[in-house]
Order: sequence, then structure tokens, then C-alpha cells
Amino acid sequence: MYDVIWDDSFSIGVEIIDLAHQRLLSIVRKMIGLAHDTEQEKKRWACEEGIKYFKSYCIKHFTEEEAYMRSISYDGYDAHKLIHDEMRDTTLPALEQKLADSDYSDQAMEDFLGACMGWLTGHIMIEDHKITQSDPDSKGSEASQEEISQLIHVMSQTIQGLFGLDTQVASDHYDGEDFGKALHYKLTYHNILGEKIHVMFAVERPLVTRTVGKMLFLTFHKVNKTVISAMQQLSQQIMHNLHDSMQTDDTFTLSEDEMLSPKRFRQEFETGSSQYSLLFETELGYFAFCIRRP
Repeated sequence: MYDVIWDDSFSIGVEIIDLAHQRLLSIVRKMIGLAHDTEQEKKRWACEEGIKYFKSYCIKHFTEEEAYMRSISYDGYDAHKLIHDEMRDTTLPALEQKLADSDYSDQAMEDFLGACMGWLTGHIMIEDHKITQSDPDSKGSEASQEEISQLIHVMSQTIQGLFGLDTQVASDHYDGEDFGKALHYKLTYHNILGEKIHVMFAVERPLVTRTVGKMLFLTFHKVNKTVISAMQQLSQQIMHNLHDSMQTDDTFTLSEDEMLSPKRFRQEFETGSSQYSLLFETELGYFAFCIRRP
């Protein structure tokens, strides 16, 4: 099912952090193998122990990474630490509870592993790379530049960072057209006034399987539940990065997320209006990003 591969694009150039990332991904990779054990009791025990070790090592890594950021007076320290805190205090406990409630079912394990993979992928390739990469344009465009150009700039950098591929804009008026076998995902946010926005992604499958597989030095030959869960986490990481980079004062809270069928995805464009709707092209396929108001 898997072939071993290696890619150095995950390195941020700080040894203690890079080694920790490799260790965390190795733990997840080993747990994927354990999750396919046919003996339920053996699998449950191994997964319980693996999750404890992953959580413990993750918290240790957060402490080390935060100490490094303080040592270099990293400007983004407070925001970065908040992401660590949310993963430690909210995301991981919720995933653990879901596992326990399901008696460590195969589906719950795939959700857990996919969520961990997606979070690590997005966090390392988007947030951690900011620690050592100084790009004067990374926080946005000049004040005189049009907002759409700023959004394109931020999204292009994000996609290039995640997938390690050259990216160009295919359309800045994407209208839900089908571009092949893709994963479709919708995030629904609301503000304190109850106003909603829908953020939708359509990503060709090779982009997702390649990116998720790279993080574990594996090749995924098909899209499974683990890959889908990773896609969900990646999408949320992208939105967090976009909000920070655009420096907007609007505060929206995630209230719902769901995978969409191709038909449901196209139907979303039949009502409401698109605030932004972009289609990006890479050598492995297309990536669509849309913000719509219902």
C-alpha cells in the first residue's frame, strides 16, 4: 500500500525543530501500520500507547519550539503559541474522546491519524517556515494594491509552500466548473452578528495524496478516510494563515465543516454570491478557493 520516499522540503533549518518534526511524523507513520493490525485487542492497546506517546512528544516539541522562538525574539510568537495551545488543549483531547467513544474503531483511527497528518502538514509548511523565512512581502501587499491582488499573492504563497510546486492563477472568476477528480470541502463561519460566510475548496486528488504522503515519507495510491481527514485540517490551516496575512479586523468563528460531493459543490454556486473565487493551476492539478455569502 505504501512506498517509502523522503523529501527535505519540510526542514526549516533549526536542528532541534526539524528532528522533532521527523520524530512526530515517524510516530504517526508507525501508528498507520498498527491501525491495520487484524487483532482488535492488540490494535487497541498499540494505538492507545501510540497516542499517549504522540501527545507527550508533541507537547515536548511545542515547549522546545516556543523556547527557540523566544530566543530569537520571533515577532509571531504569541499567535504561534495560540495555535499550539489550541492543538494541545482542544483538538487532541477531542480526537482522543472520539476514539474512546467509538472503542477505537477503524474509522475513528483514520480520522485521528488524518487530522494529525493534516495539522502537522499545514503547521510545519505554513506556520513553522515563517520562523526562519524572512520575506518582506509575506504579510501582504502595499496599501495601494487591490484586495484581490493581495489575496492572490497570499494564496499563491500558501499553495506553493504546501505543495512545493510552482503556482499560477488560472482564473479570478471561478464559478464551480468541474476540472477532474477532486476533493470538495466547505467551511462555514459566522460572526457575532450571525452573518455567515462559506469558504470552499476544490483540490485535485494528486495534490492532496502527494502532500499528505510527503509528510510521512509514504506514497498513498488512493484517497482514503485518512487522506480526507488530513485535507480537512489542511483547509482550516490555510484559512488561519489567510486571516493573519490579510490583517483583517473581521472576527469569524468556524461553526461547521463538511465534505461535498461534486454535485453539491456545483450547486453551491447556484445561490448567493462569490466575494472571491480563485482557481490556481499547478503541474499536479488545480486548486480552487472560494469565499461566498449565502
